[in-house]
Amino acid sequence: MLRSILFILFLGSCFFLMAGPGLFDPAKAADGQNKDLPVFDTHVHYKEPAWSVYPPDVIIEMMERAGVVKALVSSSPDEGTRMLYRQDPERIIPFLRPYHDEVTSSNWHQQEEIIDYFKKRLEMPIYKGLGEFHIHNPIDADSPVIKKTVKLAVERDLYIHVHSNHRAVEQIFAYEPQVKILWAHAGMSDPPAVVADMFERFENLWVDISIREYEIAPNGILAPEWQKLFLEHSDRITIGSDTWVNGQWDNYEEIIAFDRHWLAQLPPEVAKQIAFDNAKRLFIDGT
Repeated sequence: MLRSILFILFLGSCFFLMAGPGLFDPAKAADGQNKDLPVFDTHVHYKEPAWSVYPPDVIIEMMERAGVVKALVSSSPDEGTRMLYRQDPERIIPFLRPYHDEVTSSNWHQQEEIIDYFKKRLEMPIYKGLGEFHIHNPIDADSPVIKKTVKLAVERDLYIHVHSNHRAVEQIFAYEPQVKILWAHAGMSDPPAVVADMFERFENLWVDISIREYEIAPNGILAPEWQKLFLEHSDRITIGSDTWVNGQWDNYEEIIAFDRHWLAQLPPEVAKQIAFDNAKRLFIDGT
């Protein structure tokens, strides 16, 4: 069910971004005070189907043109992340996904060997977190493998990047309140009011807004309920593109341009926090 919801959101986002200048003109998106605003993209995947179409140097060039000065990357398999890191270690902030070989988003929480896989990969001291990983059914948040993954993250002082609705996040915090969670897609289909409530309850929770851009600013105009969330919790939100398929790489610069467009409708200091400062504080400064 959650995968279906995300796919619908993705299609809506793609339709909105490609609908033409009648809705959104990327050429005008950087107008105003934030045209030079640095962006920290906190939801990037460099999956195997992209490797031949968009080699690492091309990916970095795209980020450079888009003004993406830092990018949090996790990949299926992890070799994609390491390829980008080797290409530009100053720009790329690696996270470690569980998905490889026959381990998928649907079965990873049942694979006991994942913990050893994590530990082996973490011997290369470049990773800032575990994930993005999926919890399609909130009850799976209590599975032994996910509990061990969360414990490992806390022991290693790593973030976890969680793709789920709010119920799974609540369950994780219930058994490990010290874990630091970056919540993908600002809760998937959860409305801004639910995200705000979660912020009030859990101090170690942040979100990326990937795939939800067309909800955030329908017809290019920032929606009031999202504006309220951004103004009241400007220190808890980050930008994300979610390049989970090559179609997202095809439209990468337009996605970032659209984010700049709605960010320009916020006070400059709030826009800067969301675009760059929050992620820098978490994943570079470590504060």
